[in-house]
Amino acid sequence: MARYLMLIGFAIFLLPMILIFVMVIYLGYTYFVWQPGRQEVEPDRQYVSLSALEEGWHQLAAALDGASAEEIVKSLEAFRVKNPLISVAAVDAEGRTILEDPQQSGIPDVWTPGWTAEYMKRATAYDSRSFSVVAFIGEGEDRMRDARQGFLVAEILREHMDTNVPDQNDRFPQIVAISLFLLLLVSFAFMSWAFFYRIRKRLIRLQEAMTAYDEAGLPLPVGPGKHRDEVAALEGTFNTMVHKLRDSREREREEEELRKKLIANLSHDLRTPLTVIRSHAYSLESEPLGERGQESLRLMSRKLDDLGGLIDNLLSYTLIAAGRYPMRLEETDILRIVRTAAAQWYPVFEKEGMEVDADLPDEALLWNVDREWFVRILDNLFQNAVRHAKEGRYIGLSLGEADDRGARPLLIRDKGPGLPSFGNLAAASAVSGATREASDASDTNTPGKADSVKPETRRSPSAGAGIGLSIVDLMIREMDMSWSIDGSPDGTVIAIYP
Repeated sequence: MARYLMLIGFAIFLLPMILIFVMVIYLGYTYFVWQPGRQEVEPDRQYVSLSALEEGWHQLAAALDGASAEEIVKSLEAFRVKNPLISVAAVDAEGRTILEDPQQSGIPDVWTPGWTAEYMKRATAYDSRSFSVVAFIGEGEDRMRDARQGFLVAEILREHMDTNVPDQNDRFPQIVAISLFLLLLVSFAFMSWAFFYRIRKRLIRLQEAMTAYDEAGLPLPVGPGKHRDEVAALEGTFNTMVHKLRDSREREREEEELRKKLIANLSHDLRTPLTVIRSHAYSLESEPLGERGQESLRLMSRKLDDLGGLIDNLLSYTLIAAGRYPMRLEETDILRIVRTAAAQWYPVFEKEGMEVDADLPDEALLWNVDREWFVRILDNLFQNAVRHAKEGRYIGLSLGEADDRGARPLLIRDKGPGLPSFGNLAAASAVSGATREASDASDTNTPGKADSVKPETRRSPSAGAGIGLSIVDLMIREMDMSWSIDGSPDGTVIAIYP
């Protein structure tokens, strides 16, 4: 800002500064470097001094005050003898030429006012061949006053003049002064262009840094500059933001690695005690138990199956997130997969008293998916519906309306309490999801007590977004698909798009 204001101030005073500067240089050269001198003359040639001619001619005209025509003629003839290079003429008060020596074709016998003015203009012209000196006869100190006795004319060729007036071509050329003026203007324009060009260049460098990313998808910092101004402060702030982003990304990566390691270790460590508990439960089935004991044993077996599924989900989530879960994409009729999966789950739906409404067309619907992954997605969604939406006693399978691309999504409906709506569900936290589902799987309430709990209190609106839906989200995104959840108190609609 300081440099810009200085540039503006310089621009305001630039024109008078340039004029003064050029004037000083021009006049300084004229009066101190260049000195007037005599013109170069040829040594074998006669010359007449212009200053001496003018002074002597006016003195002669003043001396002839009151002289007769004969006296004037004699005086001019005598002057002519002494100065043969000078042509002379005498004109009386009536304008008649009384003497012309030598005879010239351009001198009239009678001088009219118009012709006299024309002669004077030609005689004093810069480009005329001759130079004339006119003096009034009988003039006094005031050489401009006409004594009304006529006038004398002395004419000499310019090539015979010897003058002390300097040659104008030897002066400091005016074109040099004009060039200097233009040079200073161009210099100021260049200074202005350079000032704004440097600022623009630095801003473009900052813009390029903002749009250039490294392999981690983070912007690159700007290198240190030489300046200490507003743009440099902006670059420093940008670099600070980049460093904070890198630190945040590094912390996020470390937390992700720790979380994956925790899930993998947890999945592995839970398998051994789960196997032991399952074997003891199997042994208890052969023992004589009462009705209450048999019901508790069935509940325990069901929860052990849920816990085993949770452990499988945890391990699958870890493998998918680490990119070590094999995927083979191929064009597959997904309606066939949906019908097969629904048939496998039909006994479970029937046991829970859920009505199955499969409104699917007969023609094939080809999507580019991994068959096993898509079956896993349907299993997780059906399991989520059985766990958290069985109060609605309904599950529907259908195709939705075509979107802008002409693709029809697969819709899975239920009439449970409903999940929160998501435009595109991101992967939920595996740890928090595992905690919620583990809490469901480890519920050891008695049957009577479990049946006495209201559905609203057994399940929060977000209870379904656990590790199962996290695996669904990861698999869908890995297969370059998308999905959404539209939840309401009347139920949930899950849409899967190709």
